[in-house]
Amino acid sequence: MEKKVLVGIIIGLIVLGAGYWFFFYTKTCTDQNCFNNALGKCSRASYIAEKNMTFEYEIIGVRDKRCAVNVELLSVGVNTEAEELVGTEMRCSLLKGVIISPESDINNCHGLLKEGLQDLIISKMHEYIVQNLDRINAEI
Repeated sequence: MEKKVLVGIIIGLIVLGAGYWFFFYTKTCTDQNCFNNALGKCSRASYIAEKNMTFEYEIIGVRDKRCAVNVELLSVGVNTEAEELVGTEMRCSLLKGVIISPESDINNCHGLLKEGLQDLIISKMHEYIVQNLDRINAEI
């Protein structure tokens, strides 16, 4: 009887470990190549990219035949206009097998981060137009 219980516990632990590995484990990438490989396969992985802004990318997996990637803004560096967006997220839906930066085609994303980034772009465009109104009028 004790052997059956011990075998049952061992099998249960193996099943739990395999379930965690397949459904919850997310590989942490330390470089762009690692993340690109995971993105090409749409396998669960996370990566922090530090450029002008610091984004954390987490590949969720295949959803509706597309690769779902969650993007969170961690810090903005010197861009104080985007400071209010720190901590916001968006979910991007990429073509499976395509390796691109998830935010490069913002039309395939949704969430507060997308809305905030679009507001910043519109604000910058408005500012540019106002500053260059004389030149625009002269060209017309």
